[in-house]
Amino acid sequence: MLSCDCDYGDDAEWWFDDTKEVAPLTTKRMRRCCSCKDRIAVGDDCKPVIRWRKADCDRVEYRIHGEEIPLPTWYLCDRCAGLYESLDGLGFCELLGQDLRKVCREYAEMQRDAGVFRGQMVLTRSEP
Repeated sequence: MLSCDCDYGDDAEWWFDDTKEVAPLTTKRMRRCCSCKDRIAVGDDCKPVIRWRKADCDRVEYRIHGEEIPLPTWYLCDRCAGLYESLDGLGFCELLGQDLRKVCREYAEMQRDAGVFRGQMVLTRSEP
């Protein structure tokens, strides 16, 4: 689902760093794309997304990790990483965890409904 509301404030359940570049997967085992759920083999290009959540001040985790508790890193396969970067560049938010192929279809339908058609140009005649 497309969303342009990017004002998370301090209420976010977790936050992330999506500034890592697409690079070969260097973990010991394969991972799944957090978007399309396809397998990412060791050595395949992917985009890691580092995640954290806020620690509960009353728990032991706060004494161990401090204010930020690391969550498992999510990975986007090369195809979904491109879709993510494109949609993020257009100003859409809350993309992680969604199937970005479906989100792109939704965007295409939205564009079609608005009268924007891919590959169509308006030709004008110039007078000699």
